[in-house]
Amino acid sequence: MRRLLAALAVCLAAAGCAQPVATELTQAREPACRSQGRQGTVILMAQAVPTASQLPCVELLPAGWSVSDVFVRNGRVRFFLNSDRVGMHAVQVVLARYCTFGRVTRVPSDHPGTRRYQEVISIDPGRRYQGAIHYLFPGGCVTYRLDFRSDEQARPLGEVSLALGFVTRDALRQSLNDFTEGRVPLDPPQRTAP
Repeated sequence: MRRLLAALAVCLAAAGCAQPVATELTQAREPACRSQGRQGTVILMAQAVPTASQLPCVELLPAGWSVSDVFVRNGRVRFFLNSDRVGMHAVQVVLARYCTFGRVTRVPSDHPGTRRYQEVISIDPGRRYQGAIHYLFPGGCVTYRLDFRSDEQARPLGEVSLALGFVTRDALRQSLNDFTEGRVPLDPPQRTAP
């Protein structure tokens, strides 16, 4: 836990959070894919699920979308995307070591190094759509739980696909190493048995 807090302190300080402005603090907490060294939340996510070879992140939020309720705990990460058109908590993004899912269909993946499965949970025409998208990769799984409270389905789904992406653990490790000049390792050193 101390290592997680130390890494966060280094990254948040680098993000300019020593003198926070509301938008800067919000951006520092957002799991951004590309932040020029300000990936504190994504670093914590990598440390929470140390087996994950891929980490979910926000590429670019379309107008009307926001990130909320970022939760990082040993073994599990969760955050939400809110929309002014399809509702609060319209998308729940969960990173874990394993996924459990129901009746899924494998579809071509839009992210290299992942397998993608889709699931329709329920449709209330003109009112609500519930579904899930699962991405499996070595060491982990990301699930997008969709809850669109609107007559729209295709457009919000397209926006979610553009908004969310992945950063590889190797790329994040290199970025952190470059940004901290090797002072803060992403992964703890391997312990040897006595």
